[in-house]
Amino acid sequence: MTENEIVTQKDAQMQMFSQLKQGILKKLERYCATAHPILGGEVYLTGVEVCSQLRLSTRTLQEYRNLGTLPFYKIGGKILYKQSDIQTMLERHYNPIPQTGKL
Repeated sequence: MTENEIVTQKDAQMQMFSQLKQGILKKLERYCATAHPILGGEVYLTGVEVCSQLRLSTRTLQEYRNLGTLPFYKIGGKILYKQSDIQTMLERHYNPIPQTGKL
């Protein structure tokens, strides 16, 4: 490309640039749709998000709250869960496969 060359939308370089830009925009849109704000270094999730991530029904999630299995915050009518509490619950209920000593 020379210093005074005119670049149009039909040029291969502009088409490649446009495709690259579209790819970046799609990635940003996906990120923004799934990103959660961090408050004090902690990510808070809604019940819908927790159910989706753990593949639970809303009734099962309610049962976890009632039994004290999963801590939660209730602010007005909104219930939130700390992501770290979910990780702790999963680790607490982890059942490893017993080693039999045979290979």
